[in-house]
This record gives sequence, structure tokens and C-alpha cells, in this order.
Amino acid sequence: MITDHLTNRVYFSSLLPEKCPILNAHITEALQKRGIPFFYLSGTKDIWCRDYMPIQIEKDRFVFYKYTPDYLQDKRGLLLQTNIQDVLEDKVNQLHSLRGKDFSIDLVIDGGNVVKCGDKIVMTEKVLVENKDKSSWVVPWLLDGAFESQIIFLPWDKKEKYGHSDGIIHYIGKGKVLLTNYEDFSPYYYRRFRKALEKHFEVIPLSYNVKRKHQRSWAYINFLQIDSLVLVPQLGMPEDEQALEQISKSLPDCEVVGIPALEAVRRGGALNCISWNIKV
Repeated sequence: MITDHLTNRVYFSSLLPEKCPILNAHITEALQKRGIPFFYLSGTKDIWCRDYMPIQIEKDRFVFYKYTPDYLQDKRGLLLQTNIQDVLEDKVNQLHSLRGKDFSIDLVIDGGNVVKCGDKIVMTEKVLVENKDKSSWVVPWLLDGAFESQIIFLPWDKKEKYGHSDGIIHYIGKGKVLLTNYEDFSPYYYRRFRKALEKHFEVIPLSYNVKRKHQRSWAYINFLQIDSLVLVPQLGMPEDEQALEQISKSLPDCEVVGIPALEAVRRGGALNCISWNIKV
């Protein structure tokens, strides 16, 4: 399984410099400074390329899926729904040279709801809701076959319409996951997440010692890791330094850098959401 620490190249939507110019400037500067190759994807309809780009399992194996999420089925949403073939067929992207043993799965999936954790994958049960046309046992069976990994389902907190697992956890290797500070906002779901995860991983929860818990503090878990570089969202809040400290402690062999990410967070996502990192 190609997890974040094995990746060595990252892609962003070509819309990112226009939609999030400050974030784009900081993130590209950090990558250039460390010699990490990055590219822009043409043919995208929004900046959230994590959600629609194929999922890399092995160096030459990508899993493709149907990107038709329910939250993009109204008139405005359909205009923002990227057709992955438009992205892959654009010669500027040069993605044809990366593709090998492609595997297509007949399921509606968001890439943001797929967190690769060694030999396991964590998803919320939103994927079951998105595929109601299939029997309850068929969806896990198809996922197992596509990813060749054990699928661990977390309950879906329906107050979060996207149902993305990358806003809940981040795999840090050696059987460990970081868990966002969900306890500050929903102790009920926090307990359910921990119960499901602790059967398989050592769970390290993030927490923030501040008087008032900010609703945007979820974004810290949505950091981007390429190889040993970790880029953590910074929001101009007291929690910023605490998030950097905790993530640095959890990833002692990595260089952890803060990136101003408020432009993306205000739109509903953070650094993992805007990126597609792979191994080539």
C-alpha cells in the first residue's frame, strides 16, 4: 500500500493559484525549497483534487471510481463535478506515463473518504449511503476486492455532509493514527470513532488547551505529507502552535512546517483535500 510517507510527487488543481493565492504561494515555496516535484492538473472543476483523482495502491496500480457525490447533484453542484477523464486526457498533465494496472470499481466514492493505513483503509459509512442501489454486503466486498485491504468503517456524523474520513484521522505509520479533536464538538461520535479504531490501531487524539474551542480546529488533521515533509494547516488561531507541536511529536522523523491555509478551510477543506500525492 502506498501511504503518505512513500510518496514523492504531488499534484494540485490548476485552479488553486486563482482560488487560494496565498496558500498556493506558501505551499509551492515549501515544496521548491525541499526539491519535491509538484504539478498542476488541468481540466478540474474545483480545487479538491483528493476527492476525484484515482487512489494509488501500488506504484503502477490505481483504483478508479465514480465521482458523483450526493452533495454535487444540484444544478450548481453539477458544474463543480470534475470528470476524471478530462483530467487524465489533458496532455499537459502527462499522467498517461504513470498509469499501469488500472482498476475501476462500480461504486460512488470520494477520495477524501479513503485514508490508507498500512494494510487497512478507513472510510466512513457515507460510502454505504452513496451506494444504496447495492446490497449492504456488496459494497464492502467490492471495496475489499479493489483495494486488497481490510476496510474499517467509521460511523458517519451526518452534520458533516461530506462524510470524509480524512477530516477525522491521519495515518502516521507503525500502526498509529492521529484522531482530530472530535471530543470538543461531539463526545458521542468521538467515543464511537475511538472504539472502532482502537481495535486496529494505537489512537493518538489531538487536543487544544484554549478557552474557546474553534470550529475550524478540525483542519489540523487534514495535513499533507510527502515523504518526510509534513505541511500542517495554520489558521491564525492559538491552536496553530499546539497542532504543530503535537504533530511534530507524533512524527519525530519528519520535518513539520506550518502553511497558512485559511483560504481553503473557509471553503470547507484543507491541505490533504487540495492535493494528490503519489509515488512515481
